[in-house]
Amino acid sequence: MSAAANAQYSLNNFELRDGIYFPSDYAQLNETKHKQTWDRIGKTYYGSQKIEKVTEASPIKQDYTLLGGRPGGTWDKFPQNKSVDSILELGCGYGRAPLHLSIDKNLRCQKYYGIDISEPLLRRLVKVKQEYNFFPDAEFNLICNSAEILPLADNSIDLVISNCVFMHIPDAQLRNLMAEIARVLKPGGIFVFNHSFHNKDCPSHLVHNFIRNINVFSKNPVYLKQYSAAEIDEMLATAGMKAKCPQYTVEPTKEYAIFPEIIKAIPVPFAKSINRSLKPSSDAERAKLAYGFSAYSTHLE
Repeated sequence: MSAAANAQYSLNNFELRDGIYFPSDYAQLNETKHKQTWDRIGKTYYGSQKIEKVTEASPIKQDYTLLGGRPGGTWDKFPQNKSVDSILELGCGYGRAPLHLSIDKNLRCQKYYGIDISEPLLRRLVKVKQEYNFFPDAEFNLICNSAEILPLADNSIDLVISNCVFMHIPDAQLRNLMAEIARVLKPGGIFVFNHSFHNKDCPSHLVHNFIRNINVFSKNPVYLKQYSAAEIDEMLATAGMKAKCPQYTVEPTKEYAIFPEIIKAIPVPFAKSINRSLKPSSDAERAKLAYGFSAYSTHLE
């Protein structure tokens, strides 16, 4: 590998400030609309000021779930007491998933890499790490950047995780990212993409898409492409994931929806109760009504 390629796939061209790695072209990245959107969201995401404002005696100090609840889905299947050398998290946010995995599942690692484009969320993650000390023995590497090229060496990561992120990434960029994940994942490595893809056949999304297409001048840039299970499988296979992790599953989430619960920040009457009452009885119904899909290594252990 050339010196230029080695530099590209490392943190050598990043500057460490306040516990976060920033790329050399960070000023240019700050000019992009995508970064500005997520910096704005990150300032208030899941009550970002909770850690900063609570007193030492607050219950939040004893129960991290008061920050944003326990993530469910595929994380419920994750084994207890697992230990790996290295973890990469894409779209790590303020650390909700690793908090759960470290504290509730007793997952341990030697190196943790968390990538997110939102600087406010990463700064909050630094505070969350200080408060709860998840992955207590790990070398911590927080990277503020888009995830188009991962600054990590080939075959260097044991476990890649992501929670509710990929639906926010444009299709072409997501496909490039999947190829990057396949590049850095060790042969036989593990991945968990929990609730990471929106379901293109979900009636709720179809209604939302219709409304978005009517209002062409005010489309939400955060929610982008939706996929079928077959399209997700094809994306993973094309990226080279089967070569690194031959056995994986793409499955519908257990959240179902016929109606959007919110349209243009306005709650839809009865939509939440109707959606919660849905109990599809077949695989075909589940695949149609599911809000999204997860993809994960079939044998997590």
